Amino acid sequence: MSKINDIIISNFKFFSKEETIHLGGKHMLLYGENGSGKSSIFWGLYTLLEASFKTAPETEKYFLPLSKNEESLVNINAPLIPASGTTKEHSNSYIKVQDDNSSIYELSLLDSHLCGDSNAQESRKASDFINYQSIFKFQDFRNSETPNLYNIFLYSILPYVTFSSFTIKGKSLSNAGQMWAEYIEGPGYTTNYKGDKILVYKNSQSYKNFRDFETHFNTEFKKLIDFINVNAKERLKELGYDMDFQLTYSQPSHHKKDKNYEWTPFKIELVITQFNGKSVSIKKPHVFLNEAKISALATAIRLTILDYRVNPTAVPNALKVLVLDDLMISLDMSNREPLLDLLLKEYATKYQILFLIHDKNLYNFVDYKIKQHKQDVLWIRKEMYVGEDNTTKHEMPVVIDGECDSYVKAQKYYLARDYVSASLYIRKSLEEFVTNYLPEEYCRNADGKFIELNKLWDRLLRYTNSIPPRIDNLFRQSKLMVLNPSAHYQKTSFPIYKRELLKAFELIDELKKLNIQVKILLVDKDSKLIFKHPSTNYSFEFQLTQDMIHGKNEDPSCKIITWQYNGVDFYSFQAGIAHGTPPSVSETKLSRLIDNLMKISVLSITKEMFLSNTYIEKGTLKEAIE
Repeated sequence: MSKINDIIISNFKFFSKEETIHLGGKHMLLYGENGSGKSSIFWGLYTLLEASFKTAPETEKYFLPLSKNEESLVNINAPLIPASGTTKEHSNSYIKVQDDNSSIYELSLLDSHLCGDSNAQESRKASDFINYQSIFKFQDFRNSETPNLYNIFLYSILPYVTFSSFTIKGKSLSNAGQMWAEYIEGPGYTTNYKGDKILVYKNSQSYKNFRDFETHFNTEFKKLIDFINVNAKERLKELGYDMDFQLTYSQPSHHKKDKNYEWTPFKIELVITQFNGKSVSIKKPHVFLNEAKISALATAIRLTILDYRVNPTAVPNALKVLVLDDLMISLDMSNREPLLDLLLKEYATKYQILFLIHDKNLYNFVDYKIKQHKQDVLWIRKEMYVGEDNTTKHEMPVVIDGECDSYVKAQKYYLARDYVSASLYIRKSLEEFVTNYLPEEYCRNADGKFIELNKLWDRLLRYTNSIPPRIDNLFRQSKLMVLNPSAHYQKTSFPIYKRELLKAFELIDELKKLNIQVKILLVDKDSKLIFKHPSTNYSFEFQLTQDMIHGKNEDPSCKIITWQYNGVDFYSFQAGIAHGTPPSVSETKLSRLIDNLMKISVLSITKEMFLSNTYIEKGTLKEAIE
């Protein structure tokens, strides 16, 4: 099983320039606000793999300008590149996927080699694309209609189901969609004695082979229907519903004349046979069931068919991708959880899941369930917003990776015009920048909590000479409107303006240009230190009035706070009595303070003893210096 590493989309639907969506072989949970291009990813991947069953002329229409084909999927703002040599006129519109085996799937006007590619066909058959619209088709009938699922099976199921093979007209067919196309075409033609082209004779071997083919197709189709009827009930139960149903398959028929072939399509009817423990026969489920229940029923059928159709041994390196676009939007919240449990427990091990969601609350709920299933490392998170190109002013998708750094996120949110989020990530980016230059002990208070940004900035200024005044001024200007966290809780009265955001971006850009050299702080100024004599009842407390900095100021000034000897405060060793009140002591250098203590003979203090037994918040003064 291969997995997608990168999805690359250029000038396709909402994508107005090349965008790489990196998955790295992981599942993806993507939140996309309405109109952000989220579904362009869905249709891009669908168009890419679907092309494997088409011819090059059939795919060209998607990449021609809208003026030349109404089915064009080219971004409306994509420039037209003139023809040159053998290269056609084009709009540089393409979809590309690279998997974890370095295989590349690509489709554009200039490159259609994917058409007919067997490996891509197996990838399409092994993958599925389920969105809200495909689920809604199960209930898109008038009240007066008895639902016939013919179109659902024709377009969304048969092209990707494999039946046992059958040879007809010299062709060996196994794809159910191709088999049905062959049935529609009829038994073939011959020439009569007059030289006229007519349908094959009823008693001919060709027609007998066609009737055998018809029987084979119906037998294989009934196997699929039986599989759904047996297994989808269990899926429904896993989704939290006490409900059963029956799909009824009515065979197609044909009438052969001499020159005309007429056929009637197969019919698939859906009947509810049991509901909440009661046997029923409801032939119009779209009338009886609410949207949530029929959506659950449709989802159970689609997942069951996926179980039936996948052949894991066909092409081991085929992509197996399950792309779900707003799948759960119509489900009750109580029924979303069982579906997520099923997908995460069973399908996440068999497929690479791409979960596309436009509801942020649902996105957060899916994220919670992923963590609950302990699959966090197997998923990546992304967000998509409607942004604006700075040059053309055209709308464009803004894709924000959950793993990208704070500065890139701030830029992305700025393009998406979410200025509050942009300011939060600018602040975070600046905090990361400052803390990367400061030793960890500079960044925390005594209780271990991180210091707020303005204090971090002041410490950076104190411990380096590399920040010029103009950059400090930029910080001061940005702090009030953008970097002050209180601004984010007062959006009405204290909004975030583009001008202030641009100044904050400028601040970080300027900081990145600096060659910052941080002084190595040994002990912070204002730190209180206490010496405890190892063998005598004597302690001495003092406070630094300057930072002790390695190689710069290892002999800072300090002031005495208090001392005691044998329980007597402020004891005078010269007079042999207590002072009674704190003596007036001016600031002195640390080295001189140590020298004075060493002169008190009764204490026998050495410099080594002093450093090893003078304690700061963490460890000793000796450890700090070393």
